[in-house]
Amino acid sequence: MRTPQETVDEALLEVTKARKRVNRGTSKQITKKDEIDYLKAVSYAWFKSHRPILTRHATPASLQNIDGSYQRVLDSTTKNAARQTYIGTLDEAKNGLASLRADVLLISGKPNSAIDASPPDFSSLVGDEVMKGILTDRWHECQKCLEVGAYLAATVMMGGLLEALFVARANQLRDKSILFKAKATPQDPKTKKALSLPQWTLSPYIDVGFEIGWITRSGKEVAAVLRDYRNYVHPEKQRSHGVKLLEPDAVMFWDVTRNLTVQLLQIKNGKDK
Repeated sequence: MRTPQETVDEALLEVTKARKRVNRGTSKQITKKDEIDYLKAVSYAWFKSHRPILTRHATPASLQNIDGSYQRVLDSTTKNAARQTYIGTLDEAKNGLASLRADVLLISGKPNSAIDASPPDFSSLVGDEVMKGILTDRWHECQKCLEVGAYLAATVMMGGLLEALFVARANQLRDKSILFKAKATPQDPKTKKALSLPQWTLSPYIDVGFEIGWITRSGKEVAAVLRDYRNYVHPEKQRSHGVKLLEPDAVMFWDVTRNLTVQLLQIKNGKDK
């Protein structure tokens, strides 16, 4: 059974992904069936899956405001509404969920428990003491950024930390051939040969990591969103996409970073999984 906080986080992730997908489109109106069906599914997930869990943990007014946003998304799917209309409505839903998340955290009495989590022991992945110190420092810097409201900086730091952990996990393998046999292995576009590990970025590590069983499917899906938001370190990209990271986004990404860290630290059968 999902907790109220996990439920809000899941709804926030869905809205964030929906907003990003809608924003990528070029047509003024949304008319394609697959896009409309996707937006319907996001709205139905709120009404049928998320909302019932939250009814005892939120005020009727806060739920009604969020209900209104999702209902407007559903209404828009019946009339070929403008893409900007969807973006504005999804932003309203996201803001409502952000406020609801704060209320749920306040009720739980643990608003900073996730942020304040102690760094794990990285010894199972990294034997070098200097590198272990660097990873621990990165962990603390992510937390400091979250605490002072530097949400984009926190997300960028999380992406860097995760990439370092994937690299360390790959280096632990005695036989690295499994990395180059995966369907998601990145290739040189000209030679069609697999890229060497130093050329890999976070994106292929996430895809290959899921394919060979290092991380779960849900971990992969959320990590992919974190990866995309990490790229907003480039100001022009952030401006062109009209994206602003909010506290719930960054806290959700931190939850994912912590969970993926645990998965990557779980070594089985010695150094090879």
